[in-house]
Parts: sequence; structure tokens; C-alpha cells
Amino acid sequence: LLLSPIGWVEWTHFGLYASWVGMVFFMPALIALDAFFVAWLAGDHGWRFRVSAVLFIVFVTAMGTISPHLVAAPLLVAPLYAVALPRPSARRAWSWVLLAVPPLYVGVALLSAFWLGAELQYLAVVRSHWAGAGTSFDINRLSPFALGTILSLQPLRSENLGDLYSVSPAVLLPALLAIPLVWRHGRARLFLLLCVLGIVLMTDRDLYRPLFLIPGFKEFGVVAHRPLQLLVIVSAPALAVLGLFELPRTLSEVAARRWSWPVWARSGLAVGPVVLVAVLAVDVYAFGGYVAGGNQLAYGPSIPKAPDLRDLWQLHPSDMSLASQLLDVRNWRAPDITCDLDCPAKRQRIEAFGSTFPSPPQRAELNSNIGPLDMAFHDVVGGGITHSYNDQVLPSRELSSWLEDSMLRNAGTTVKAQLAQALGIDAVVLSDAQAARAADYQALGWAQVNGQPLAFVNPQPSGLAAEWTGGTAVLVVGSTQDSVPQLYNSVFERATSGMLPFDSAWLARGKSPYIDDYSQKDLSRYAGVIMLGYQYHDQGAAWSRVDGFVRGGGRLFVETGWQYVDPDWNVGTAPSPLPVTGLRWGALDPNAPVTVDGQVDQQFGRFAYQGGGWGASSASGLRPGASALVTVGGRIVAAQWRVGKGRVVWSGMNLIAHDASSGSTDEDRFLASQFSWLFPPSDSQVAVAPQWNGDSQARLPLNPSDGPALVLFKESLFPGWSARLDTPSGSRPVQLVGSEMDFMLATLDSIPAGSTLVFTYGPTTFEEASWVLSLVSVVALIVWVARPALYGRGRRRVSVAAGTLSRRLVGRWGHEDG
Repeated sequence: LLLSPIGWVEWTHFGLYASWVGMVFFMPALIALDAFFVAWLAGDHGWRFRVSAVLFIVFVTAMGTISPHLVAAPLLVAPLYAVALPRPSARRAWSWVLLAVPPLYVGVALLSAFWLGAELQYLAVVRSHWAGAGTSFDINRLSPFALGTILSLQPLRSENLGDLYSVSPAVLLPALLAIPLVWRHGRARLFLLLCVLGIVLMTDRDLYRPLFLIPGFKEFGVVAHRPLQLLVIVSAPALAVLGLFELPRTLSEVAARRWSWPVWARSGLAVGPVVLVAVLAVDVYAFGGYVAGGNQLAYGPSIPKAPDLRDLWQLHPSDMSLASQLLDVRNWRAPDITCDLDCPAKRQRIEAFGSTFPSPPQRAELNSNIGPLDMAFHDVVGGGITHSYNDQVLPSRELSSWLEDSMLRNAGTTVKAQLAQALGIDAVVLSDAQAARAADYQALGWAQVNGQPLAFVNPQPSGLAAEWTGGTAVLVVGSTQDSVPQLYNSVFERATSGMLPFDSAWLARGKSPYIDDYSQKDLSRYAGVIMLGYQYHDQGAAWSRVDGFVRGGGRLFVETGWQYVDPDWNVGTAPSPLPVTGLRWGALDPNAPVTVDGQVDQQFGRFAYQGGGWGASSASGLRPGASALVTVGGRIVAAQWRVGKGRVVWSGMNLIAHDASSGSTDEDRFLASQFSWLFPPSDSQVAVAPQWNGDSQARLPLNPSDGPALVLFKESLFPGWSARLDTPSGSRPVQLVGSEMDFMLATLDSIPAGSTLVFTYGPTTFEEASWVLSLVSVVALIVWVARPALYGRGRRRVSVAAGTLSRRLVGRWGHEDG
């Protein structure tokens, strides 16, 4: 198992300890499954049968608890045991697959309920925040491996990560010897099937599709091919062992039965396989240097700037021979289990990071370019960090990537200032590759506090919570062709680039792209609505609701120029809340002058697309009181007006997308000015310092307010968070919605003096129910092992009760029919 790179690539090379530590339960689970299979074959339903079934369920549950992305591996093996029958029989094989395996699956599901409850809640939130498929299966996120790479048809190539997913010839060659055994030995068939299945699926990702039928596979089964890697890791060496030991033994048995040889010949036949094993084992050494260029040991990582891996123990000059390092005990390194993770040199280097800041920051931004500091920031520095090194726990991977790129990689001060304000970032650490971004932070007035690594602190941090009396919360409604989250994420990115400053509005995620899914009361909780890629079930009802919202004082930005996505892109007569009378789709003249606010603007973005004109939902007439904002060749493509107490900005040119692609500073300013007209900046935001009570409760003391107020707690909204407003006269629950960077937003009608907003994190009712279900399952399994007779009595009682009920019902119906 330890001879091939694939055996340790995820575990040590990438350091995915949490994802792979559950691997230690795989072999015990297989042993329990094998014992269960043997008992089932023998028709033995005694204690061995029951204990092995329960142990398989327990080991798989433990594996899923620690490494959920590996749990598909033993679950895939269970039905494939049908090929291990001593005498292949279709009837017995289907009996195993349809009758023996499903109860094991049910047991695993019930016993795993205690962690699945929380996991399913988390996945639901992630799907609502991640663009695209999120943690569900997305075939484009799988990287297929070349068959020649997996089979080591060429030496390992330095800096080629794909080569790390290969099986060494030291394993493959002996494994080939096991192929003849498949005709006689069921387990040889099983391991061969597992190995072939794993390799084939790793090379052709389209073959995954039938596996979608397995419940939970798309959530837990396909991440980075890990379950298949695990099958190959175990099955290939198992075949090698069978080839080295079982094949010679089997041949010896056959020869001994067929020929009556003298003693010396039989003795020679017994010794022969041992000699054969020794000869074949030489390939372990022979393929130790199976690396392109021959400058590394094949059984070690192949990455840039890695230590010279010819130095096996990292103690000697690299020119020392491999044989000397392996065979001379004096050259061996003393056993030191903790050195990889906690050796003195590494510990000193990590501790040096502790002096990066004069005082612990409340929330710093950095990435894995400074790996040790990123992975252990809180332990080393004492402060907080914007994200997790484990990106599986990020509420939104897209927004996290936007944050990282904007703060660490890309130039620009506006987006850095906006993100720092929205997230409460008060420190940043730049790696050597990011040092050029120091100029941006110097321009923002941040103070440099360290040179190696390069660190800056924000002199005016916004804090980890904020209160905004009379604040503006803006609901984003719509979706892209791919997903609802992607639409919100794109609006947030443009907002932090200067379109809608944090001082003007706080964005809130809409749960549905359908505008008529929101009641008038739902809309009234927000000061504004952005309708982009919106949908509706009923056009009249939807626009009537929007009209009432605007006339009551709401602010609306609405886009109809997204062809085939916005439903009104070519509607004809415009809905009543819009400032134009009609909407007609067509390509604009790319050579026509662009008029902005009545003046020709030569610097505005061009309306050209793929050699023709930019498609737009344009209008020729305005409603009374409306103003044209942008016209192209006499066609109006953006306008505004006041409706009742509210304001509306309409675009038929896909304004936000056009601005993002045009590179025009004039268009940037124009877009920002329209949102500023809708949502004027305010200086009434006040930073609030959360008062933590342990890790599960935060108290936010609030300033009194007679009118509506917003409170933003800059912690991710996950299942389990709840909020209540404690006032001198009592307490009441407060509804939370996702806002800004998926933070918790509370809308309050008023705030009495002396009020505190209390956020509490704890298990949900659904999660607690899953704990109870799992506990009941544990009790049931224990009773089944210890007192199986109770189940027999229960079945008999249920059978008697069912028969009695059946007779009564038949008698009643028969009487009524008569």
C-alpha cells in the first residue's frame, strides 16, 4: 500500500488530513464486510453474522463522520461483493445485492444521522450561496487522469501533479500475476473489479453519471476522485499480494495433486515460490528511481522546490546511494512521529509569525501563500481571519475568491476600501508574490507594521458589527442562466467595485428569483429592490406588487435588457412602474452617438458586440415626468422617474454587464450616480463591538431608535444561528437574512433604550431529531446483537396484530357489501 504515490498524495503531499484520516476505518470496514459475506454464504445468522454487520455499519459511520468524502468507497464495495461468490450464480448474486446489502445501507444511514443532520443543513445553505452546483455534483469540476499516467507507462515527471495519481510498477507488475486467480478465487475477482472500476472512472468522468442514482453520492462521493483513489490504493496492492503469494501456492497445490513427485521435488516446489517472491520484489528497488531525469525517488513527492528526495531520511548528502540509506542502520533516522507536524524548526518558524502584529487583529486577510500563518492564524497570532483554510466550510466560494483576488492580487483601492469596510477587515498580510499591492494599502493610509511577512493594519476599522438607524437594505431578486447565487454574487462584486458603496446600502440575498414569491409585506421590509434576471409566475400580479412597493416609497432598479433571461425583454407595452411606454428588442447602431443626460459622451462604452450592434430592450417614448438617461441612435436604453413616494431606474441595455465589459470610466461614474440617486450615502452607521459569551453567543448593545434600524453582524449565517432583541420590557425573536458577504442582517422596527441584540448558535430542531434517531438506532443494533429473540417476538406480535386487523376489516367490508 505504501509503494505508490497515489497512496500518499492526498494525505501528505496536499496535507488534506481531515479528508483522509478516516481512511484508517476502510480496511476494518472491509474485514467486517467480508465476515458478514462469509456468514451469509453459509446461511449462518448467528452472532458472527450480526456482529460483523454491526461492525461494518459502525466503521463506515465513523469513516463518514471524519471524512465524508471517502464514505462512498466502502458503500460501493458492498454490492460488488456479488462477484466474490465461490460458484457464480445470478440468483445468489441478486439476492446479495437486493436483500443483504440494503439493510447495511439503512443501518449506516440511521447510525450516521447524528452527523448527517447538520451536514444536510449545511449543504442546503451552501447551495443557496454558491454559484453553480456548489457541493453537488458538477462534472466540470472533476479532472480526469490519463490512463497512461495512472498505469505509470512513463516515469514520473517533475512538477506534474497528475503523475502523483499513479500506481508504481512495483505494485502493478505483481498485480498482473493475480489475474489468472479470478477463475478460482472470488476475492481475486472482487479486487480486480475494484481496481479496474477505480482506474476507469478516474480516466473517464462521464461514466460517473449512473452513480447519481446512489443517494448522497453527488454530495459525498465524487470530490477529487477520493473514493475511487481509495479503492485503487487498496485493491492494487491486494492483487499484488495475491500474485506474489497466492498464485505460487495455488500452482503448487495443483502440481502436488496431479503428480506424485519425490520428496526433494516437492520440497523444491515449496521453496520455489519464496525465491520467486524475492526476485519479483526486486522491482520495488528497480522502480525507486522511475522518475524523468532520475533525480528523485519515485516514492516521494514531485513538486517544484521540494527537498532532494534521493536523501531518503533528509539527513545525508543527496549523493549517498539509496542502498546505503536503506540497508545501513547507522544512516536511518530515529523514529519521531511528530516531526512532520511539530518538529522544532517548524515550530520556531511558526512562532515567529506571532510577532507579525503589535496586537491581535479582529479580522485579517491573507491566503495560503503564507501557508503556516494561514492554517494556524488564530493559534499563532491570536486574532481572526476572513476565511478558512478548508474551503469546504466557506459559505460562498465565489465571494471568497473575489475577496482574495481583490485584496491580495489585483490592483485597485476602491474595492479594497469597500471590502474592508463591509467585512470589518483591520489587517492584511502580503506574501512576496503580492508585495506590489503594498502601494494600494499605503495609498489608503494603512500602516505597515511588519516587513517579513509584509503586514499592514487599518487605522479606521469598521468593526465586526454595525447599526444603521433608518438604514437601506436592498433585496436582490433574480438569477443567471445557471443559478440564483451567481446573480447575487455578481451584484455584490460590482457594488464593492464602486457601484453601490457600503455607506449607501446593504445588499440582501433573495431566496427566489420570482418577484411574485415575495408578498407586499416581504418587500416592505426593504428600502429598495434590484431586479436583474428576475422571473415571475404571473406578470400582472408581479408588476402590481412592484408598483405598490414603489408608490409606497420603495426604490427600484430594474433591468429588462437581458435577452431570454429578463422575461420582459421584448414585451411590447411596458409594465406600469417603468418610466418608458414600450419595450422592443433589437441591435443598437454601434456607430451612433451615445447621449448621456442630454449630452453626447464620446467616452461612454461602445454598443458593439461580435462585429454588430449591442442587443437592447429599447424604448421610443417616455411616461410623463420621466427622464431619458442614455439614448443610442434615438432609442432610449436607460431612464428614471419618481412614482408616488418612490424612485425607479430602468435599464434595457443590460447596464451592469455592459459597464463591467466596457472599461469606460465615464460609464462607471454614470452607473454609480444612478445608484446614488436611488440610495444616497448616509453617515448614520455606527460600529458595534460584539460581546462574546464563549463561542456560541454574542451580545450587541444597541443605540435607541424610534424608527426602523438595521443591524449587521459580520459573521456567516449558518443553520443554528438565531437572534432575539432583549429590551427592558421583555424579549422577542428577530428574523435573520443573508446580507453582504453572507452575513447576518436583522431589520428592527424600533429599538427601545437599553436594548441588546443577542445572537445565539446552537443545534437546530432538525439536528436534535437526527441525534435522537441515531441514538435509537444504536440501541436497536445493540439489542439485535445481544437479544435477537426479542425481534422474533416482535415480528410475531406484529404479524398476529396485522392478521387480526385484516380479518376485522374484511368482515366489516363484507358486511357492508352485503
